[in-house]
This record gives sequence, structure tokens and C-alpha cells, in this order.
Amino acid sequence: MRRKVPDMPSSTLLSPDSCARLTRRGVLTLPALAGAGAVLAGCGALKKDGVASGKGSGSASPRAAIATATGPHGGMMLEAEWKGAPLSVEVGPAAVNGKYAVVPLVLSTTSDENVSLSQPFGSSYRPGTMVAIRMLSLDKGLVYRELDEEVRHLYDGVEKDKPLEVFPVFHAPPEDVGVVDLLLPYVGIATGVPVLKDTETDFSVNDVVSKAKLDESEAGPFKIETMSLAADDSSDTKQDEKSTTVTVAGDVTFATDSDQLSAQADSVLASVVEQIKKYPSGGDLTITGHTDDVADDAHNQDLSERRAKAVSGRLKKLTDLSAWKESVSGKGESSPRVANDTDEHRQINRRVEIALTPSKPAEANAAPSASTAPSSSAMPKASGPVGKGPEGVDVKIDGKTVSMAIDHVVRVGSYLAGTVVLTSSETVSMPVASFALPGKMMDMRGLSGVFYVSSLTILSGGLRYLEADYTYSDGSRYPLANSFVYNLEPGASQSLPVVWPDVGGDSVTIDMPAGEYLYTKERVVARLTDIPVVNA
Repeated sequence: MRRKVPDMPSSTLLSPDSCARLTRRGVLTLPALAGAGAVLAGCGALKKDGVASGKGSGSASPRAAIATATGPHGGMMLEAEWKGAPLSVEVGPAAVNGKYAVVPLVLSTTSDENVSLSQPFGSSYRPGTMVAIRMLSLDKGLVYRELDEEVRHLYDGVEKDKPLEVFPVFHAPPEDVGVVDLLLPYVGIATGVPVLKDTETDFSVNDVVSKAKLDESEAGPFKIETMSLAADDSSDTKQDEKSTTVTVAGDVTFATDSDQLSAQADSVLASVVEQIKKYPSGGDLTITGHTDDVADDAHNQDLSERRAKAVSGRLKKLTDLSAWKESVSGKGESSPRVANDTDEHRQINRRVEIALTPSKPAEANAAPSASTAPSSSAMPKASGPVGKGPEGVDVKIDGKTVSMAIDHVVRVGSYLAGTVVLTSSETVSMPVASFALPGKMMDMRGLSGVFYVSSLTILSGGLRYLEADYTYSDGSRYPLANSFVYNLEPGASQSLPVVWPDVGGDSVTIDMPAGEYLYTKERVVARLTDIPVVNA
């Protein structure tokens, strides 16, 4: 007997928010406001990824961050919490029928009070929806946006002994995908959700889609992208499924206004060499020099070309490039990474980019490891409190003590999935900017102006691995993480699910780096060590 797909509620959808995308200047007035975090989330650059603003908390216990058990319908079970109330979520199995995939969620609670779910899965302009949920194929490195913008029955909440069933809609994954993963904001990550044909499930995909209000403008799939930074700021590495780009800092690699390689150059270029060695069959190798805008155009163009040629020549001495088709050029000041409006930004723009497009990408199937780090790099000194992940560490937010803990992470494909859990015995106001990367890292990754939990990085072998992310067609970039943090209530907890690139090893260290973001000085800075890695 097939499950009945609920009809649409009679309530009218709320109008979209009038909040515009916040600029740096626009944020400056917000920290003085009570509950500024809610303002930032509600009016930030959230688009279809955003989560509704408001007061509250949500969580999953550390051990419930990743679903492992099988539920009554054959889906994966997440045991979580929302606003202090227990919440069980059965995820899947997913059903596929042609163009669409539907991943049913069965939500239940043992709380005597109604558990409202109008906030955690929706957006600032679509509360009560599920548009913030992401279907992932971590095996394939793909992200899919939830498409149904109807309110459904989430506004009704979940009552004790009355499970609530909802049916998020996505574009279908490739036919050879047998399992998918689901990122549920403020709850956790369900991995290994079975994918079945519509005829093999107890509900109809066509029935779900016929009752949905679909927005397919940015449906996906989006390719998951990753970035790592050398601990000494000498280089960074961006990766997607097709190419790897290593950017070496001009100020570290060269003397000022010169094409003469510095004494540090070889250690910096070691990260490039390690990437090249992953692909013995070679491919296309592009080396491009860039400058800031301090000198005139002709000078900068010449300097960028000479620096690119210097890097090319040195790489040929450090490793065998015979299998690679090389292109060497300079772009002067014409392609800045960020605006040339500060000394720090000009420093970022002085660089040489080495892009590798291998002919056989599968040759690098092995997970990244510490061996990819420059030999001279070391684990940076902790800037805040340090504690073991499962035991947790105490940090100060809003002058209050908040405990952060993570029990483990799960290895799925070339990625790690885990959930950091926040708890406090006091009411805590938590602006989302406190959980963002420092400004320089935000600029380098292209996340400026996006208010997300982005500062949960992994340290390994002298490299800092940022959260995995993806990009919309307009270039907007979003981490695979919560877009907002809600205020903590006494005794309640809140979950921050995150996806990272796999760094290898049996344990990982999560570090929230120091530094200002916008004009928010009270960022959360902490380090969680000895976090076990388990295989999915």
C-alpha cells in the first residue's frame, strides 16, 4: 500500500523578503542591534540557500550527527533535537522517476509540546519550506537543491505520537548512483540513503511532483569544490572534478618587484610538484603571472610574464614536465583576485597561478594527505582554547560559556561529513558572523558577503582545508554548512553539520582560525583535536 502524499495546506505563502544582499558597509550598523545574528541571517545573501531568521536553537547530539540505523520504511535514522525537543528523522529511501528524485522525511517526537519546524529547513523568504535541504552524492561530488517552495505542512509542526511526513523534491542523480546523502540544516547528515525506482517504493514520485510548487532555476547538479591554504599563507590550492589550481604568493616566491625566485620558492613550489606527481599521464599545464595595480600597465604586464616564466623554469628543474602541455603567460593587473583597494588585497593579487587539467583525472583517486603540504609548513599555533573533539571545548560567545563538541566524522567518497554541536546553560545571542572565516580567507575563497558557518576548517600536514562548497551559475559560492546560527536557550543544543574534503588519516583536527570578519571582532576561535574518522 502506498503512502498518501499530503495535499497543499490552504495557507498563503509569505511574500519574499525585502532584504537586499548585504554589503560590507551595510553590515556595520548591525552589531549594535540586539539579536544581530537574526538580522544578518534574515537579510544576508542567502538566496535559495538561506535559512529563516529568528530566535531559537536546534541540534543533533554528536553521536546522532550521522545516520546509521535503518528506520521502519527502510530509510536512515537521525536522532536529533530542535529547540530543546527530541526529534527523530527517518530519511529515505529516495525514489527516482525520470527527471526527479524524492527523498521522504518522517519526523517524530516524544515531546509533550508541539515541535515547530517552520525555521530549520526553509529560507528567509520561504519559511516553512524545505528549500535549505541539500541532496548530495558524495561519491560523485554532486550537490542538488531542494526544488519545492510550497509550505507543505511544516508550519503545523510535529506532535507526540503523530509522525509528520514530507517529501522534498530534487533533480534525479545519474542512473549509476545507488545511494545519496542528505544535509539537513541544524539536524545532521544522513549518509548512504538508498536510491530506488519509483515502482519499488510505497509512494509515487509523480504524485509528489504534481502537488509541488517547483523552482528549477538553480536545480543542480553542482560540482563540489574544495580549497586548502598553506599555514604560512605561501600558497592555496583549489580543486574540482576537472582541474587543480595552485596559487603561489608573489611576496613569498619573489623579491619585491622582481622575477628572481626567493630562498623559499622551492618549498612553496613543492605543493605544485606534489599535485603534478599525482598525474603521471600529464595533461594541460597553465602558468599565469599576476600583479597588483601599483605600477603602470606595461610594467605590470612585463613583470607578470617574467614571473610566470621563472616559475615554469624552476618547476622543470624540480620535476618532470614532459607529459604536460605547457602554456606560460602574464596578465599584469588585469585579472585581480580581489579589488586593489587595500594593502592586504594587493598582496593577495600579487601571485602566480599554476592550473593543472589532467588527461586522466582518475589517477588521483587517493585521498589528499599531509604529503601535499609544503615541506617547511607546520601545524599553526592554536589561537584559542583547545580540546579533544568528543570531549568538547568551552568558548565565549556573547560573554557566555558555550561548549563545542564533535564525536566523529564519516568518510564518504573523497569527503568527510560531521556535525559540531553547541550547548550552553545560559541564553546566548549568536551572530552568524562570529562563525564566518576571517576576512582574508573569505576574500580568497570568494565568499565575501555570504553569511554562513564557514570557519570550521580542518588542519592537516601544514594545510588548512576549508569547508567544501559549490557555485551557482551567477558565481555565488556557498559552503556545505548551515547558513545561520540561532540563539541558544538554556539546556538546548544546536547542530552545525559540515562537509569537508577528505585529508586522509584515522583522525582529524578542526580549527576555527583567528582574524576579523567585517568589523566583527568577537569571532569564535577554537580547536578540536583527535576527532575519529569512520568509514561510511
